[in-house]
Order: sequence, then structure tokens, then C-alpha cells
Amino acid sequence: MARSTKIGGPKLPVEPEAKLLETILDDVLQTGAMPARQWLALSQFPLAPLAIPTASGREYHATQTGVDAAHRLTQQTRQKREDLRQRFTPQEFDRLSFNAIGETILNARAHVPAEAQPSDIVDETFYAALADDYSTYLNTLASQAGQDVDRHIPCHLFQSDQSVPAFDVGPVAFRPRTGWIAQFVTDPAMREYIDRVEAGTQSLEDLGRQALQPPIPRPLINALSVLRSMRGYPWIATVRIAGHGVAQSHHKATIFVDLALNAIGLRFRADDARRLIRAGQRHAFTEERLATSTAGAFLHGWSVQMPGLSSRPRALAAKMAAERPFLDAAGYLLQAYVDGRQTGRAPHLVERWANALFWTGEARREGSDFLAVVDYGCAADGLSNAGGVASEMTDFAEAALNPRGAPTPAGSVSVAEAVNTVYREGRNKLAHGEQPGLLEDMAASRATGDALLTHLFDAVTFAVADLIKRDPRVLEVAEDHAYRALEAALRRP
Repeated sequence: MARSTKIGGPKLPVEPEAKLLETILDDVLQTGAMPARQWLALSQFPLAPLAIPTASGREYHATQTGVDAAHRLTQQTRQKREDLRQRFTPQEFDRLSFNAIGETILNARAHVPAEAQPSDIVDETFYAALADDYSTYLNTLASQAGQDVDRHIPCHLFQSDQSVPAFDVGPVAFRPRTGWIAQFVTDPAMREYIDRVEAGTQSLEDLGRQALQPPIPRPLINALSVLRSMRGYPWIATVRIAGHGVAQSHHKATIFVDLALNAIGLRFRADDARRLIRAGQRHAFTEERLATSTAGAFLHGWSVQMPGLSSRPRALAAKMAAERPFLDAAGYLLQAYVDGRQTGRAPHLVERWANALFWTGEARREGSDFLAVVDYGCAADGLSNAGGVASEMTDFAEAALNPRGAPTPAGSVSVAEAVNTVYREGRNKLAHGEQPGLLEDMAASRATGDALLTHLFDAVTFAVADLIKRDPRVLEVAEDHAYRALEAALRRP
């Protein structure tokens, strides 16, 4: 696909699809008569010639005028089609749209009457028909490109001595490595290769060398792919993504798994929660440290974030069983979030819960206290629907954590003080540059933020899930009205 020139300045007005397609078609027809050498010389990027591709592999030469019009049509359509924005990344959507434009050009002659003469001029109905064709081809290509897949994300959760059984958090299924293999590796030949490595009778390196010697059986290649994907992760999270492009389905799966991990982490201390990680998580690190003394001697050190949780044998299996009510409530909301995000947004209460849960998880994994406090402040604001008004944030937190207005015990931090620490003195002043934070000791503010948000989620998760189950109509009213209903539910004994 050709690149578009960068357009600066104010936002361009929306142009009718028929007019843009007229510009594209006229440009393609004029460029078609141009010598190939002259056409190639028009492109600023030799590896991205100016052309409109079709789904069948053909392409139509164009100038920058036609390509820019195709990009404007693509951008306008993507902005209008929230369902497709959910299912495809911008890059995936660009390809689909350009192919749909190409198919429209390819079949444009079908709208020209058989008796028409070359000198005849087409009218507006012709380009209106092309606009309809573009929409039809885009829907068809999107339907063909969307896939239903189970996305598998390796994770570190609990050490094997805890004997935690498989469990679900809403749409996200967590399986121990052996259970996942038994469920999803159904090809006997492929399973045999994997079982050898898992049992330790053959190393992964040896299996890789075996794969370099032809003939190479397909089950061997598939087994290597699975083993390398799982690496040393003892758990696999699986979530089904329906009708999405390949890149977008993986992106959304990682978000859903992150939310499920964050929900699990809320039932543990922050130091333990940050050890619940998935493959590719940016917060997981091993760091080598190197320095030299003034005398020239080398000083070596290292830091590592140990993944996975352990305790007394089987202790965490009992804990996870006891936390089932909270995980069921969180799973119910996560399922609603996944369902809503198939083609658009989730209901307002669910959207705010999910976004605040993500902010909280990021805060708990964050290595910097400075950033963690900002994250906690964002989570408190979003979860309470306060819109940056600290007093409203405090009212919401009081409804959840101190509904009867009990006095704060001596030596304890009140709800209002916690909100002030995390939001007014924390998020606001740090984010706006009023207070330095990078090298400051903010451990106390961070601890307050973690306590505030974990307690809020303990109350709000149950309340939102129960509110929706009792009266789903709460999701259909305006957000402010829904939050008034939620606060009333939080205050009920």
C-alpha cells in the first residue's frame, strides 16, 4: 500500500464517499495511460509505489492525488465503523479498505450501461453505486479476514507445589501446563514429541536439531512451535477471540489476560501480585548491573523479579478456593467487557471498572513509586466517575468503604485523607509537574494508593456485578444515573 503525504493543520472535513471514489477513479484512469517509468518516478518511496491493490492481487497505478483520496476514505470509514475498529488494527483495516477500493474499481464497469459510448459522461448515480460497492466489499473482506481463535498466553501464577487446579476468571481460562497440553494438543504424533521434552527424555535443543534434518515431519515443527511458545511458563491462559484480525485478536487477548491477572492479584499483597505475569509483560525483568570503583575495579550485581507464587504446600490452592466468590464476580464483569468490546464499547459501569482495574494492575507492577501513585490516582478517578473532582471521588469512596460514616480510629488514615494523598497530592501534582517525583521517596503514598484501590475493588466489584444481575436496565440509563444507583447499592447494609 502506498504511503500518504503527511497532512498538517486543522482536522479536514468529512468528504462524501462518492466524491472520494470519483477522485480515485479519475486519477487511476489518467495514470493508466502514463508510461511506467514516469509513474514510478512519482513515488517518493521506491519500495511503496503509488497504487491501489485489489484482493485478488492486481493493482491500479495512481498518483499521490488518488492515494491521498484513498487514505482519506479509509480514515473516514474507520472513524465511522466502530465495529471494524474493534476487530482490526489500523494497519489491518488499511489493507482491507484499500483492497475494497481496488475491488470497487475492478468492478466499476458493471454500473456503466451496455449501450454507453466512450464519450458519455457518467452521473452522480454511478459514483453513488461505487460507494455502495465499496461498503459491500469492505464488509465481505472484513468477514473473510476475521477469524475465531483461542488465544493462548503463557503465564506465571503459582508454583507446582501449590497444586492449584485449573480455574476460570470469566472468559479467561487458566490451565496448568500439563492440563493445557492434554486439552489442546490432540495430534498424537505432535503430542509424542512434546511429551518427550516435558518428561526430560529429550531436550528442546536436541528436538530443534532434529528438525534441521530433512525430511521434517509437520508434527515436529508444530511441537517445536508450541514448546518454544510455552518456554518455562507453568501456566497457560486461554481466551476465545471471535471474528478479529490476527494482530488485533492477539492484542485484545493480552489485555483480557492482564485484566484477569489483575483481578487475581487483588486478592494478594502488592509484592506478590506483581509476580503474576504473562509472557511479554514489560514489567517482568532481569537486570545485570555493572559499575567500576574509582580504583578501576569492576563491581558486578544483578536484580531479578522472581515470577510465580509459592507458600506452604497446597496453601494457595485453599486460598484460591476461598477467593472464588470475588473471582466469580470479577469474571462476570470481565465477560461483559469482552462481549461489549466485540463490536464497540462495553456498558459504562463495566468500562470504568475494567479501565480502573488495568490502571491498578499497572500501578502494582510498576517499578517507580512516582508512576505508581499517578496510576492509582487515575484508577480512583475512573472507578468513581468523578471526572477529576476530588470531592466526588471522596463521596464515592466513602459510600464504598465507610457507608455509615463511622469516625476514623486514632492513628488511622481516613477515606478522605487517602483520596487526598493519592489524587490531590499524588496524581494531580505529579502529573502537572507541581511536585517532583522521580527521585523522591513516595513509598507511603504508594502504599496508601494500593490500600485505597484494593479495598474499593473489593466493594465495587461485588456491587456492580450484583446490580447488573438484579436489574440489567441500569446499563441502559445515563452514566450519572447508573453511578447514583451504584452508590445507593454500596451504602445499603
